[in-house]
Amino acid sequence: MIRRITAVPFLVCWWCSAQAAQDSEELDRRLHLVEAERSHGRLAEAEAMLAKLQAEIERTEGSGFRLAVALKEHGLLRDDAGRPEEAIPFYERALALVRALPDASPVTVGLLLANLASSHADRGDSGVALLLSTEAMTLLRASVDRTDPDFAVTLYAHGIALHSLGRNTEALRDLREALDIWRHAAKQDYAQLALINDAIAACFADLGYSSQAEASAREALAIRAKILEPNSLGVAASLNNLGVMLAREQRFSEGRQTLERAALIFEQFGESEQQRLTAVLANLGNLLYTQARTSAQLYAKAEEVYRRELAIEERMLGLSDVRVAATLEMLGEVLYRERAYNEAGRIYGRGLAIQQAAFGSADPKTQTAARRYNALVKKMTVDPAR
Repeated sequence: MIRRITAVPFLVCWWCSAQAAQDSEELDRRLHLVEAERSHGRLAEAEAMLAKLQAEIERTEGSGFRLAVALKEHGLLRDDAGRPEEAIPFYERALALVRALPDASPVTVGLLLANLASSHADRGDSGVALLLSTEAMTLLRASVDRTDPDFAVTLYAHGIALHSLGRNTEALRDLREALDIWRHAAKQDYAQLALINDAIAACFADLGYSSQAEASAREALAIRAKILEPNSLGVAASLNNLGVMLAREQRFSEGRQTLERAALIFEQFGESEQQRLTAVLANLGNLLYTQARTSAQLYAKAEEVYRRELAIEERMLGLSDVRVAATLEMLGEVLYRERAYNEAGRIYGRGLAIQQAAFGSADPKTQTAARRYNALVKKMTVDPAR
């Protein structure tokens, strides 16, 4: 009897151990599937898979390393979807979990810091992004060779933090080094190559090197077109970036076609991509407004685009958001050019009221908008119809 009693728990423990190992392998396999879906731009599918997987990890394992990996994937999905403000809490929770582990790897900590820094840079928190990315680089520099792709991840994060601070020459140094590491890596990560080329293009554009900026933007688009589906979100993001570069070079026809294609792709994703659609519409409106100075008939098209952007923003953000104010002011400028002075004044006045409520009357941008509004008021009786 005693042998049976001792043997049963042993067999149960052995079975539990074997089952646990099998379950862990299955969880790892499913995490890799989520990563594969994300890397191919199928973000909605990846997010649905990840939600179920995270719940199962928490149920079976609690707070451990796999949960940190799942949380990091949540952050990456939101970054890829252009929602860095939503990615940040996931990275922060993952980082806290990893740091609490007794055998936490400095490389894992550093990579999470780099992810967190990138999200802060994309959201405009430049100072925070630089601090986090500097800490990440310090950890990776002490842990891996400078040719290691993990180090390239931290270089990218540091580079975009510098770019967000306007330190583009320094940013280019880091980004070019990161690009070189990935190009010579045993296993190239094309998604990283595209991201780095986008960042390099932005730096070149800000420095006034338009041809180099366009070349990098085209390389990013070519990479994404190679690895993603033609109407994927990644391709749409690259088209938007390239369209902006072409507009800056005053190649309006090419830029307009590129931005219109980007807008069409984002529109196909429905409500989930309305925020990025408004960004493309803003770029398209600016292009048309600039081009209309020599082709006045395009003011009507610019008005149409800005009204479309405004309708989406008011529905998503409400009537008093400062981002709505910016669109109202641009629409007001277009209406002014169309000599619809009354409507221009009303629209611009709405934007000014939002700015005054948000920033106060002493804010320099508010004062500039107020001066413009006063100029419009003087002409508001010219066209009573509009």
